[in-house]
Amino acid sequence: MTPLPAPSGLPSELTSFVGREADLALVSSRLAEYRLVTLVGPGGCGKTRLGVEVGRQALTARPGGVCFVDLSGLSDPDLVPSAVLSALGLRGAPGRGPVEVLVSQLGDREVLVLLDNCEHVVGACAALADAVVRGCPRARLLATSRERLGVPGEAVVAVGGLELPVEARDGDAGWLERSEAGRLFIDRARMARADFTVDGTGALAIARVCERLDGIPLALELAAARVAIMSVGAIAEALSDRFRLLVARDRTSPPRHKTLLGSIEWSCGLLGGDERLLFHRLSVFASGFTLAAAEAVCAGGEIEREEVLELLTSLVDKSLVQALPGADRFRLHETMRAYAGTALETDGVTAAVRDRHLDYFTDLAKALGPETWTREFYAASAALRQDLDNVRAALDWSMESKKFDAGAGLMGALETFFHLLGLHSEAWARAEGFLAVALEPSRRADVLNCGASFLFHRSPSLSLRLGSELVALGRSTGEASTLARGLVRVAAGQARSSEPQVAVQTATEAVRLARETGQQDLVVMGLWAKGWSLIFLGRPVEALMVGEEALRAAQDVGWAWGEAQARSVTSWAARCSGRLVRALEDAESVVQLSAELDPELVAGGEASRALALLCLGRDGALDAVSRARSIVEGIMDPYAIANYEGQEGFIRASLGLEGAYEILLAGTAKLESLQCPALCVSKRALLAELALRRGDVHAARCHLNASAWRLPREADPAGAPILRAEARLARAEAQLRRAHALACDGLKAAFQGGALLLVVELLELVAITCADLGRHAEAARLLGTAELQREVTGYARWAPGRDELAPVIVDVKGALGQEQFEQAWSEGGAVELGEAVAYARRGRAKHSGAVAGWDSLTPTERRVVDLVANRLTNAEIAQQLFVSTATVKSHLTRVFAKLGVPGRRELAALVASQDPDRR
Repeated sequence: MTPLPAPSGLPSELTSFVGREADLALVSSRLAEYRLVTLVGPGGCGKTRLGVEVGRQALTARPGGVCFVDLSGLSDPDLVPSAVLSALGLRGAPGRGPVEVLVSQLGDREVLVLLDNCEHVVGACAALADAVVRGCPRARLLATSRERLGVPGEAVVAVGGLELPVEARDGDAGWLERSEAGRLFIDRARMARADFTVDGTGALAIARVCERLDGIPLALELAAARVAIMSVGAIAEALSDRFRLLVARDRTSPPRHKTLLGSIEWSCGLLGGDERLLFHRLSVFASGFTLAAAEAVCAGGEIEREEVLELLTSLVDKSLVQALPGADRFRLHETMRAYAGTALETDGVTAAVRDRHLDYFTDLAKALGPETWTREFYAASAALRQDLDNVRAALDWSMESKKFDAGAGLMGALETFFHLLGLHSEAWARAEGFLAVALEPSRRADVLNCGASFLFHRSPSLSLRLGSELVALGRSTGEASTLARGLVRVAAGQARSSEPQVAVQTATEAVRLARETGQQDLVVMGLWAKGWSLIFLGRPVEALMVGEEALRAAQDVGWAWGEAQARSVTSWAARCSGRLVRALEDAESVVQLSAELDPELVAGGEASRALALLCLGRDGALDAVSRARSIVEGIMDPYAIANYEGQEGFIRASLGLEGAYEILLAGTAKLESLQCPALCVSKRALLAELALRRGDVHAARCHLNASAWRLPREADPAGAPILRAEARLARAEAQLRRAHALACDGLKAAFQGGALLLVVELLELVAITCADLGRHAEAARLLGTAELQREVTGYARWAPGRDELAPVIVDVKGALGQEQFEQAWSEGGAVELGEAVAYARRGRAKHSGAVAGWDSLTPTERRVVDLVANRLTNAEIAQQLFVSTATVKSHLTRVFAKLGVPGRRELAALVASQDPDRR
């Protein structure tokens, strides 16, 4: 047999081969298993470089060598066999075809033939490959093409873009170079400019370039070459006109590699007419598409709906469209999409295709509506979540094309979807745009409702204004359903402002209308708004009944999100009314129900869980409220951030931890800036009490004056926390009778509203003021009642309460004696709660005794005076009395007021003047 000439060598490369380690290993393993392997991918993705590198690595393992055949310059498919013969150094034989000659000459030689750029002569390449594979048992072929050859036994390896950068945590300087695309850009940029360096900002810009160019090597190389005259940031910005920017200055490159546009046009030149039209129309999809979407949007005119599947399959085969594995979705690389979009404009059908795109996604969003009632909403919305950018593109087109009503309808259908994704700011910006143009009334109602929803936690006052406009629109058009929606929005806004009483009436009307119009979701949400209004009014027993009504309404229609909202009311109301185990159970249900529906509701459930755990004296309260804060900080919810910040301060204060005052103050100030004064009544009361513990009477008065509920006014349940704080302030100022009267008024108000936890706290405070006034038996009885209620409800006494109560119990025991104290305590534990409240109230105006001077001092205060006279510090006194330093400060504040002295030095002097032995 005539020896086979040495095959033509592989082309020399002037640049380094970057990345593709996994691809190299995959192609090599496929070649070891199959005798025909085709590298398939879009133009510029690096198929040739990858094939050449595989060939280079195979040189030592192939005794027959590696033959590289560049077919890009051929225009006649019949010349393919001759080109391969020539590359192998063989000649044709008279009377024999080139394929026959090639097969006979190769025989059983072990050789690797690399057929490069087969796409425009794919038929001829397929015939040749089939003949070689069948007739030459040791020969192997590696082809590069934008579509497979379609030969039996062919193994296909898809070649895409290079691995994209993934930004790492702070301090990780090598994150960009670890990606293939980042390494390639930096390597080629340093070829263009020797002093090219990458700083933090530059790394982010390079990552942006890599992402926008889909990691396509040709595009990256063309972009990197521009660093000779442009910054990376400018290159990233200029990619909006990528086809003008990405042009090579290299005169030796093949035409299709000199510009990105040339590479794409080379591919598109191989398409049939209908393939080309479909390719252009697919450019309207911003974030991929399904087959159903392609059929609905792209069919029309020359393309029948039934033809779309076959045409799409052909585009995938030609590497112009990417099929996403396992997702039943397709996409165009961003560069391909940019080219196809320009071509679509030339076709003159952009408006018609984008209209169909808008209609399709509007229908898709509206189809989700019924799913919002079920636990399947999260799964059902997952498909639409993949099309978020398509939804955005549809909304953009509705504004651009002035199809405002269509876009407004899409906004209305997307309310729950945007809420689920936490895109409130973006959603409001779009809603604001629609509200600025003329809309048909029902569509304007949709947008007003969405806007009020999106702003509920971000700008409560503006949300309330939009809700009021929705109410006015409903009344003017006579649309009861629109009016009901508006009333629910208004009631929710009124509840958190200074009008919770009005909110109850508004919500009641909303529920009535919703029932008449059969809008069960609005029934639930109207009851939800009414329940929270009653909570803010200090009436948790009524709120619990309303919340349970909302819960039944949601369960009747299987509405998981509505059930979670209802349980958010019942959990809070149950806790305030002393049903602590129920409160914890409902809070945990909120978290479970909303885990896949609404992160804000999950946070609310965690916050309710934190308070229930705190009241039960169990561990985990701080962890739960921290989880709530973390969730809402992640979705940038300013109302919830402020609310849970204040709640963390409350929990810290209750546990006696440092920093409580500052955290609570910050959260309260933020809530008040959002115009939610009803939420801050109890917070201002607590701030005043914390200020008193710090010995700052002036700050306590400022907090009480800043409250939305403040004296003078008739006591009502909403003001019970303020009355409690006012009583403590009066006690600190030695106004003992006033302190007792305020504590009794607060007790009555809390009892009227059914706020059992407050009732327990105020019973203890009334008992303390009774002890101040010398009514020790009465104090012991009330303390016995309070203790019984704590045992029945499981309501734990917190650290500050223990510090406040401990010296009082010592005084009462000292005054009564152990036996009489225990008898009075037992008597208190034997009476009904209502009877105990009435008993406390009967003594409201009967207390007498000294309120100033030495005789007004309690036994504990006398002990503090003695210790001050002995020159003990506050900390030393606290250690002696087994109380906190803050409690000592409170005792001293009252002592100074009763004795009319400004400070410790004057007190010591006064003691010395009264008792010469102390000098």
